[in-house]
Amino acid sequence: MRFVLRNVGKRLAGSTRYKVRFRFADGSEVKNCTESEVPDIYVHFKTRKSEWFSVLFFYEGLFDEYIAGNVDLEGENPLAKLMDAGYEVGILASGKEHSPRIPHMVYSFKNPLQGVRSVWQQMTQNNQRYARAKRNAEYHYSLHPKLFEYMLGPTVGYCEGYWVDGTRTLDQAKHNVYEYICKKLRLQPGDHVVEVGAGWGFLPIYMVKNYGVKVTVYNPVARQNDYMLRRFREHGVADDIRLIEGEHHDIMREAGKFDKFVSTGVHEHHGLDRDMYHLWWKSIATALKPGGIGLISTSSVNYRAASNYLSLKYTWPGGHLPSIPHEISELNDHGLMLIEIENLWPHYQKTVAEWRERFKKYWSQIQASDPHVFNERFRRHWTTVYLEGISQTFFHNLDNSHILFQKGRDSTHYPWTRECKYECDFRTGEQPVECYAISDAAITPTEPIALDQVAEPYGGHVGEPSRRA
Repeated sequence: MRFVLRNVGKRLAGSTRYKVRFRFADGSEVKNCTESEVPDIYVHFKTRKSEWFSVLFFYEGLFDEYIAGNVDLEGENPLAKLMDAGYEVGILASGKEHSPRIPHMVYSFKNPLQGVRSVWQQMTQNNQRYARAKRNAEYHYSLHPKLFEYMLGPTVGYCEGYWVDGTRTLDQAKHNVYEYICKKLRLQPGDHVVEVGAGWGFLPIYMVKNYGVKVTVYNPVARQNDYMLRRFREHGVADDIRLIEGEHHDIMREAGKFDKFVSTGVHEHHGLDRDMYHLWWKSIATALKPGGIGLISTSSVNYRAASNYLSLKYTWPGGHLPSIPHEISELNDHGLMLIEIENLWPHYQKTVAEWRERFKKYWSQIQASDPHVFNERFRRHWTTVYLEGISQTFFHNLDNSHILFQKGRDSTHYPWTRECKYECDFRTGEQPVECYAISDAAITPTEPIALDQVAEPYGGHVGEPSRRA
C-alpha cells in the first residue's frame, strides 16, 4: 500500500506553491525541499496501519488516523494548504467536469468501502427517532460551556457574524448579525417570537431588551437550558422568555400562536431524509399565525447529499447541509412564501477564522475546564479537521443562507422594498457591545481584526471540490 501513498506524495511534491514533505512508517520520505528547509506541509505516517487506512478510505482514513495520533500533520494551517496543493496538482477534482444534466448522488461510491461506511453512518444516526435526535444534539452542545465561552467570545453566539464596514471585533460582528436578523423579522413590541435552538441564549435576551417582544424557546439540550435560565435571570428577562426542553417538531403543539419564527445554526440538524425536511417545515407553518414572518440562518449547498463522514463522526452526528432547492420546495408546499434568500458565506468564513484563532489561543484554559474530554485527540479534531476545514470549505462550495419567508401569499405583511432591513443599530469602530454574559463567564476580549488576519484561499486559488459528499 505504501507505493500508492508514495505516488500521492510525489504528485503533491510537484506543487510550485508549497514545500512538501511526506515521511512514511519505514523512515523513507518524499519531499520537494531540503533538510534545512521547513516544509509548509509535513505529513508523517507513524504506523503501517495509518498508511493502510489512508489508502483504503482516502482522506477520511488519513484524518481518522490523524485524530487518533497515528499521523502527524504539521505546518501553519496545514489542512488548507494540503487542499490547495491537491487542487493545484489535480488530485482533488475541481468539479468543472460535472454536467448539470447529471443529478448529484446522495452517496458517493467513488470509494466503495467509504461509501458503505457513509450509508451505515446515516442509518445509525438518523434523526427521525426523538431519542436519537436528542443524543445527536447532546453530543456537541453538552460539551463544557467554557469551550464555547472561550471560542465564541462573550456573546457565546454560535452562528455567523455580520461584518459591516468598520466592524472591528467579533463581539461587534455578533451584535450586528442579531440586530440584522431582528430587522429582517420586522419585530414589533408585543410580538410573540418562537426560537428553536437558542444555544446559550443571547438572541432571546437581545430581542426582549431591544424590541419589547415575548419569546418562547424550544431547545433539546439540558445543559444549554440550564445555562440559558441562569443567563435570563441574571439579566432580568426570565419573565419574558419561556424555555421548553423540546425538539423542532414540538412547536406544532402551539399551532397558530406565534408572530415570528427564528432559528440560527439549527436547520443543519434536521438530517438527510426528505421526511425530515417535510416535518421541520410543517412544524414552522403550523406554529406561525397567518401573515407570520420567519427567518432561518443555515449553512447550505445547492444539492442534496450525505454529509462528510468525518463531520458526522466527530462533530455533528445526524447533521446535514440543507439543500436550498429542496428547502424552497418544502417551504412552498406548506403554504409559506419566500421573501428572499441572502448568502452571507464570506461573513461566516471570517467568523470561523476568528473562532479558530481563539480556540488555539485559549486551548490551555479550555483543556483545564474538562481535561478528560478536551484531550489531544479533541484538539486535533477541532483545530484542524473542524474549524480549519470549515473555513476552507466556505471558499469552495459552502454557503450561509438567510431564508426569509412569511405564512401565506399576502403582499401587505412585508415591505415591498428592502431599505428597512438596513436601518440597523450596527456597532463599529470603538463602539462597545452589551454581551449579556453570566457572572462567572470566561470573559475574554475579542480583539480588533485586521483584514490580513482573515484566512484567504492559499495560493490565491479558489477551486470547487467535488459536490458529492
